[in-house]
Amino acid sequence: MKRIFFLLLMILSILGLIVCKEKKPIPELEKFVVKNVIHPSNNPYNQEKVELGKTLYFDSRLSINQDVNCATCHNSPSIADGFPRTKIHNPAPSLTNVALYKDVFKDPEASELEDIVKEKVHAKLMFQHEAKLAQRLAAIQGYKELFEKAFGTPEITGERIVLALSTFQRTIVSKNSNFDRFVMGEETALTPAQIRGWDVFQNKAKCIQCHQGPNFSDSELHTTGLAGIKDKVRTPTLRDVTKKKTFMHNGIFGSIEDTVNHFAEGGHSKAVHDPMLRPAELSEQDKKDLIEFLKALEGEPIQLEIPSIPKA
Repeated sequence: MKRIFFLLLMILSILGLIVCKEKKPIPELEKFVVKNVIHPSNNPYNQEKVELGKTLYFDSRLSINQDVNCATCHNSPSIADGFPRTKIHNPAPSLTNVALYKDVFKDPEASELEDIVKEKVHAKLMFQHEAKLAQRLAAIQGYKELFEKAFGTPEITGERIVLALSTFQRTIVSKNSNFDRFVMGEETALTPAQIRGWDVFQNKAKCIQCHQGPNFSDSELHTTGLAGIKDKVRTPTLRDVTKKKTFMHNGIFGSIEDTVNHFAEGGHSKAVHDPMLRPAELSEQDKKDLIEFLKALEGEPIQLEIPSIPKA
């Protein structure tokens, strides 16, 4: 009886070791994993500031005519009808992983996300009259309470609005994708097709030349092989790319398949070409595997439920 007991104990111990086997990250690939977002010392993180920023993000009273909010464009597949189109807003870029881009939008006049929020977007398109906006929000008791929780006092200023919006936007992060879990030691997180696609991504297609690091973007400006377009655009993140409805900075393609074909062909024959954009000899299976790999970059769902907006 004792022998059977010890035999069962040994089997359970072995099973326990198997189940509790330590996951070993792949060192050379850890640089691709989204880990921590750094908040600057002049705008430290706190949850109350995030909640305030999220509320402001969805409040149309930040716009000149009080008819659109940040989410109107940044959470929509196309620009709202009648909304002004500019070089920085054509169409509105996704804010997913905005905190992971180097130098934010590669703008020589901006070193932090706060600079972009204030000068390049909201000052020109949303709250053009900072003092008037602060006065508008200060008349709302609910906002006084939110600002006091976030900053310690109920004072409402344009600077604090920018700080809160920036803090919130830094929390819009796509992470813990199947690829991330694979890199961190979960061997079965990727399918065989996705593993083949990762190889295509690195070698045959050479996507990794521009799409690198935890954001799968070098944050640099490149031409993209589109006919009639000479301007360079920043390399977009590939995280959650397969969730999109339109592709490229101007939304010209309606499917990921068309986008992959475009780059595999080296762009349009009459387009201005980037030195790194060259035809790749990809088979149809290569393309399918590549798309399967891109699906492995889909992170956990980002919940952007509309918060309770303070009433005037």
